Amino acid sequence: MKIRFLLPLILATLACSLPGLAPRPTVEPLVFPTSVLETVTPINTTDPLALPPDQATVEATSAAPPVDAATATLAADPLTQISISTDQIYYGGDCSPKDVTFEVTVSQPEKVYSVLLFVRLRNQKSGVQSVWNTGLAMHPSGGGRYDYKLRAVNVPSYKEYDPAWLQYQFVLTNTQGDVIGRTQIFLDRIKFQRVCP
Repeated sequence: MKIRFLLPLILATLACSLPGLAPRPTVEPLVFPTSVLETVTPINTTDPLALPPDQATVEATSAAPPVDAATATLAADPLTQISISTDQIYYGGDCSPKDVTFEVTVSQPEKVYSVLLFVRLRNQKSGVQSVWNTGLAMHPSGGGRYDYKLRAVNVPSYKEYDPAWLQYQFVLTNTQGDVIGRTQIFLDRIKFQRVCP
């Protein structure tokens, strides 16, 4: 009778002593906070502190977290200068240029940790838009200046909206990754197409 009760205990002891059969502890997965590049989405307005609207039609349906006006500490104009190297880029053929360089100067560099460049395409004929990219960290060059060279073939869905406008917006963050300023969305300053006209 005692053997009957001891048999499960003996089998469990044998199983735990054999390699590969011993139970392993459950490891909880590590959860890391998402980065700024994943959570910041440009807004479709000219008010730099406005809340983003729901995205429509072909846009992504998730909206960025709202910007609290109390934490947005930059001046109304977060940038004092914006320049682009060209107003036309091509992604195919022998046409050039095939890239555009964005250069900006922030109004209060002591408050800014990074400047993110967001881009999307809008078909010039139908008005259909691509989704925004996830954000590109511009390179600091000192004195509150940032730049980024964007190649046409690195624009998401670059072949699907020809001919298009390359639309862009700049978003500024602090050291905690909080959005502290946004520019307007620049809608029709850069033409984007496959080949020369």
